[in-house]
Amino acid sequence: MFMRKKKLSVLPLLLVLLFSLCLGAYPVSAASLKKPSGLKVQKTAAREVKLTWKKVSGAKGYVVYQKKGSASYKKVKKTGNISSLKIKNLSYGQKYYFRIRAYKTVGGKTVYSSYSSSVKITIPKKKAPTPTLTPTPVPRVFTVTPKSNPYQNRYIKTAAFTEKTRSHYVLLSYMEYFSTIGGGELHLKKGVYNLAYNLYVPSNVTLVFEDGVIIKSLKKAGLFVLYDNNDARAGVKYSGYNGVHDVKFIGKGTVIFDKEYSGSDAILMGHTKNILIQGITFANMSGKTSHFIEMDASYNVEIKNCTFSGCTSTGVKEAINLDVPDAATGGFTWGGSTMDKTADDTIYIHDNVFRNLAAGVGTHMYTPGHPHRNIRIENNTFSSCRVFAIRAQNWENSTIKNNTFTNIKSATASEPAFAVDARGISNVTVSGNTASACDAFMEIIVSRYSEDTIAKKPGLADYEPVYNSMKEEDVVYNTVSGLGTSYDISFTNVIYNQMKYTVYWNVKNV
Repeated sequence: MFMRKKKLSVLPLLLVLLFSLCLGAYPVSAASLKKPSGLKVQKTAAREVKLTWKKVSGAKGYVVYQKKGSASYKKVKKTGNISSLKIKNLSYGQKYYFRIRAYKTVGGKTVYSSYSSSVKITIPKKKAPTPTLTPTPVPRVFTVTPKSNPYQNRYIKTAAFTEKTRSHYVLLSYMEYFSTIGGGELHLKKGVYNLAYNLYVPSNVTLVFEDGVIIKSLKKAGLFVLYDNNDARAGVKYSGYNGVHDVKFIGKGTVIFDKEYSGSDAILMGHTKNILIQGITFANMSGKTSHFIEMDASYNVEIKNCTFSGCTSTGVKEAINLDVPDAATGGFTWGGSTMDKTADDTIYIHDNVFRNLAAGVGTHMYTPGHPHRNIRIENNTFSSCRVFAIRAQNWENSTIKNNTFTNIKSATASEPAFAVDARGISNVTVSGNTASACDAFMEIIVSRYSEDTIAKKPGLADYEPVYNSMKEEDVVYNTVSGLGTSYDISFTNVIYNQMKYTVYWNVKNV
């Protein structure tokens, strides 16, 4: 008996073979991508965020999806093979969600990974603009009396504060405050203000002294020093004209700076600029080593309508001294100076009264190569000065004009007193002055240090004399009478045997 063979279908076998071939050409591992991980979001600007993630091996790039609030996700960007992306122009006050997935191309078709975990961020609401507020003005103008308390009651609980020193600490507290805020104005009402020691005045300060104010020193010290308190504490030294600037001393009515005690100056300024001193009476210059005003290395200083009266000592100091900070000469020994030899420039001294003094205005030491320039001494009255009224030493491009000199006479017969004592000057005009009852009107000699001076100050040994550049025509339109000399002006431009080479001029009108 024969068995019949079962007929097999060929189609299923062909399908199985084709499927196996496909699997052989494209393995399952190549057709899938891992889900991206490490997705983070951070705010980079007001309406901008930055997404970062870890790259997926085999990925060609990434698709970034975003949704706002409860809305659906939307595709916002299809990228290349990168790992960060900035999303801009988001809305204020909204919550955003982000997710990504990787992709690659397989057989001309795009294959995607699963979605990453989502991240969220909230864009803050837009801040309302801060309203512009008018700043509260810093108080800068004050009025005090001798009985006032210091500013913000400073120093009241210190041992040094007494009724005797009250006014000193009142003024000190305001100078310290002005130093902090960059300047101010202080009005002093009538009364006596005692200073325990030098009062430092910083920049941009105006001191207004009302009628009846008297400033006195309790000890053998000065009155005012143009020096910032903070600089003084730090030991700062000034140079050039870079020190205190824009300071005014203004007297209204009768205002007296009384230097009853010997010691330092009523006003000391060094390396300053833009200074005004007006309407002050300086009285009782009793010291042999000080002046009413010591002015060194200063620029643009005006002194007007002041009175300088009463030098009771036997010293020969000037009421106003113009000097150069030079360690070799010792003409200016203030510790706040670098001693850089800066001279005075643009000084205007006018409409003042000088009486009963050793000397009025002048320079008693010189530094070659550092002349004082643009000094104008005009419309002043000088009387009863026993050494000189004006000493122009090492001055250039200056004028002595329309001043009145009376009774400029020496206390001894050995040396005459001069209305104008000029030494080593250049381009100085002396005109329109009136001199009467004086020992002599004007002397012009070489500026030099004597052997005795050099012996005391060896640093001056190499200081060359300064000769005059002066013509007879530079001294014109002056009126003189009652002089103790037979000549009006003596001129010499040599050092030795001066009597032989001295020429004598009479006042000239051309």
